[in-house]
Formats: sequence, structure tokens, C-alpha cells
Amino acid sequence: MTGVTLVSRWRNIASVFRAALRNPVLRRVGVAYALFAAAEFGVWIALLVFAYGHGGATAGMEMALVQLVPCVLCSPLFGALADQHRPAQVLRLGYLLQAGSMAAVAVAIGSGAPVIVVFLLAPLTALSLTLIRPPQAALLPAIVHTADELTAANVMTGWTDGAASLAGPAVAGILMALHGPELAVAAMAAMSAGALVLMLGVAGPAAAVSSDTAASDLDDADSETEAKVDRATGEVTTMPQAEPKGLGAVLAGARNNLHVTARVPQLRVLFVLHTFYFVLIGSLDLLCVVLAVELLHMGAGGPGFLNAALGAGALVAGFVTAFLVGRRHLATTLTVSLAIAVSALAMIELLPRVTSALLLLALAGLAGAVFDVTGRTLLQRSVPPDAIAGTFSVYESLMDLGLALGVVLVRVALAVGGIPAALCAPAVIAAVLLVVVWHRLRTIDTAATVPQVEIQLLRSIPLFAALPAPAIEGIARQLDSLLVAEGVVVVTEGEPGDRYYAVADGELVVSRHGRRLGTLSRADGFGEIALIRQVPRMATVTALSDALLYVLEKEPFVTSVTGHAPTASAARSIITDHLRSHGDTPRRDDPHQDDAV
Repeated sequence: MTGVTLVSRWRNIASVFRAALRNPVLRRVGVAYALFAAAEFGVWIALLVFAYGHGGATAGMEMALVQLVPCVLCSPLFGALADQHRPAQVLRLGYLLQAGSMAAVAVAIGSGAPVIVVFLLAPLTALSLTLIRPPQAALLPAIVHTADELTAANVMTGWTDGAASLAGPAVAGILMALHGPELAVAAMAAMSAGALVLMLGVAGPAAAVSSDTAASDLDDADSETEAKVDRATGEVTTMPQAEPKGLGAVLAGARNNLHVTARVPQLRVLFVLHTFYFVLIGSLDLLCVVLAVELLHMGAGGPGFLNAALGAGALVAGFVTAFLVGRRHLATTLTVSLAIAVSALAMIELLPRVTSALLLLALAGLAGAVFDVTGRTLLQRSVPPDAIAGTFSVYESLMDLGLALGVVLVRVALAVGGIPAALCAPAVIAAVLLVVVWHRLRTIDTAATVPQVEIQLLRSIPLFAALPAPAIEGIARQLDSLLVAEGVVVVTEGEPGDRYYAVADGELVVSRHGRRLGTLSRADGFGEIALIRQVPRMATVTALSDALLYVLEKEPFVTSVTGHAPTASAARSIITDHLRSHGDTPRRDDPHQDDAV
């Protein structure tokens, strides 16, 4: 981690903030999302504290489960619902339900209603949260002016989640210390209401998928291929299959994803490890409450402060993981980071002081976040490109399952051996797990390919430079090289745009209506606006010399800059109303005229 690299990282961060803050609508949407994310983390810990105060660890476990289980069952349905309505409308609905359900919980707690009432209302807060992220990702392409803004918006979304994991629990801790969980939940409701107010003036695009075409799109997608796995080699191939209809298409897709996951050995290993990571996160949530109350005697606000320490570590990890981009071998980083996370947790029993606990939990949060990014990067390296989307849908499904298992683990460990057992149980499981999978993990790591040349090129392009390690490597794996001879026209003004081009070598000229606008050379890119705004090419690009380009097809490009895989298909239907507001002419102050192509 050299000083030059660190300075470069900070410059990328500054450029991201500048790009995002220039757009007033993007600022409003971003602040609304920040309020939502902080409320999400804050209300979670406040409800665990409330439950623990009325029934100990068992009630805390039950509170977590009544929120997680409905999300596991209903998230796919809500995701499909979000695709068939205007993203801005779905966001407003989500923020309204979030604010209303949290306010109802706050009133129930404050008025002394029976505990069962709070337990019945709690799942509504969790379900309302599942409505937010898919439409947020679908909305962003329609409210930005440039591709740089879109990348900046999605990078900032990731940082917002990290900052919220620190700020939300910290605010909840302060308010619980002042007046108990009801004040914390009420404040979270107010934050959600603020997010709703900010979204009132945002129109956004039309629905990504109309109700009339959603079923046929699913049918078309699932009727094309069926994954087949060679048991000897683990290679994934596709075969034609019969055309399922309606719900059958959705079930067929899910079955196909599970089939690939179950049959490919490297996926099984990586998913087992990542499921355990989610178990660890779930156990930490409940352990923060138990430790603050029973071991450290920190008072009502203690659980929030301990949970905020975890968030602080994860936020720092966002800078550390930038240096994992292009790293050839990750198995050691993966195992060491997991070992550090579980060891830091176990050491709290040896150093039962508030300051030590805060530092150790921050270390656990940092190491856990490094493990998460490293694991997702290795997963992308090991999965065939045409199976990545389905693989990560399974990955998302395992998250809530792991969180639920984590709180169950803590409750069982407490019953068996008290707090020491609960602190050490993750370390014991991790040690056994790593011993069992280490050989296979090394084999996966050795066999995985790392597109070093493509990664270095992407890191030199501002559009991609600030993306996290898994995203950059995922894009690099999908680039195709294209040699262009001098004089060849790469794209023509007025033609449909279906590719993004990154310049690796050579020089090209950009022209419009026969007038030269500028030149492109290494670390420049072109073609993004035609993909994002669904407009024809706005300029012609011709090779001035022999050139080496790297080509990224439309859907992988849109997926990478939106940060949400389902939005790749949704982007096909985004309405370009913002063009009328901001004009369709290229920027004259841009020497490379990237926006013109």
C-alpha cells in the first residue's frame, strides 16, 4: 500500500463525490438513500435491544427471526413487483411503509402495548426495507447526465451503506441511552419520513418491465437455455430446453441456479464459506446486545455503540479492499481475514473492557468486510461468465439464511456455555471449516484466471476507477479485444449503440457532421451514453492509427455501472426524458467528447 497508491485512491474518491454532487436530483436521491440506510441499521439494533429487555437472548433471537424469515420468502416477489412499476413510485412507497411501520412500532413500545404487538409489527419494518434497493438501482440511470455520474452514484451507494452501518447504530445507541428503544425507533421513522419528502419531486423513468411483457420476457429468458454441468471438469454448458410459462419460468430459473450451485465443486466451497460469513454477521448482531448488557454493563445505548464499532471497521475496509484489485492469489487473504474476524471476537472474553471490546469489534468488522470482498472476487473468477447472474442470485438468498442461523447459533451457545461459548463458537466452526476446505480452496485459487491487462486498463479509466475490486474484475473478465486498422470506422453517427469501447493502444478521432471534435487514446473510452440513454450514436469514431480496443457488450456494461444485475434487462426500457431537459448535444468543453458517442 504505497503512498502514491493511497493518494490515487483519495483522488478517485474526491472525483466520485464531485461528480455525484453536481446533479441536484442525484443529491436528493442520494441523501434519501442515506437516511434510509441509517434507519435500517438503527431500527434493527433497537428492536433487538427491546426484545432482549423483555425476554433475554431467546426473545432477541425470535425478534431477528420474525424479521428475517418473511424477507427470505417475500424478497423475490417484491423484486418482481418493483420491476413492473415506476422506480420512483416504488421508492416512495417503500419509504412511506418504512416510516409508517417504524412509527407504529415506536408508538407501541412507548405506550406500553403488549410485547406481541411489537413482534407483529416488526416484520413490516423489515419487509418495507426490501422494497428500496432494487428500484434505487433502476432509478439511477435515468436521473444522471453522464456515465461518470452513474458510476459515481453507485460507488457512493456502497459507501453510504458502509457509513450507515456506523452512523445508524451510533445514533440509535445515543437515543436509547437517553430514553430507551422507543425514542430510537421514532427517530428512525423520522429519518425515513425525511427520505420520503426528498423523493416527492423525483419523477424518474417508466416501469422497467410492463405487466403485459414481464411474463413473456421471463419465458423468453428461461426458454433459451438450461445449464448442464460436467461432473468431472465442473464445466458449465447450456442446452436448449422447453419453454416454461409464467410462474413456471421463475421456478425454472431458480431451479437452474440451484442446480449449477449444487453440481459445481468450486461454487459449493465458496458458498459454504460465505454462508458462514453471514452466520458470523448474524451472531455479531445479537452478541452486541448480550455483551453490552451482561458482560460490559454499558447501559441501554451500549448495543448501538458496539454495533457501530463493527460498522466503523467495515467502512475502513472499503479503502483496504481497493488494493485487492488484480491480486493474483486470494486464498490466503480469504482465510487470514476470516481467522482475524473470529479471533477478534473470541478475544473479547479475555479483555472484557469497553475500550478493548470496541477495538476488537472494529477489527472483526474490518476483517469480515475484507473476507466478503475477497470471497466475491474469487467467486467471480471461478464462475463462467454466463452463470454469474444466477450464481449471485443464490448468493443473495444465502445472506438472510446465514443471518438467521447466526442468531440461532448464539442462542444455542449461550445455553450450552454462556457468553464464553457464544464468543468462541464462531472461531471453532471457522477453524474446522477452513481445515476441511483449505485444499479445495487453494485449488480454486490457483485455477482461477486474473485478466491483469484488462484490469489495469479499467483502473486507468475514470469511469471504472472507483469501482470496488469484485466489480472491476467482473467487468475485466467480460472484455473482448478488438484490433482496428488505420482508417477503420469503429462507430458511426446515428447507428444504434450496443457496445462500450475502451482504448488500450493507438489513436482515434471523434467527428460529428463531418467536423472534428477531438481525439481518443489510451485510458479513454467511448460509447457509454448510447447504452445508458438508449439513443443512437451521437458521433463517428475513426482510427487514426492501428488501435487495440477492448469491447464490453451492452448488458454487462449497464450491470457494472448500475451495480444491480437485474437492472441490466430493465435498462432496455428506460425512458430518456432527461435528454429533453438537459439537451442532446455533446459537451463542447470536453476535449475527448466521450459524451458525444
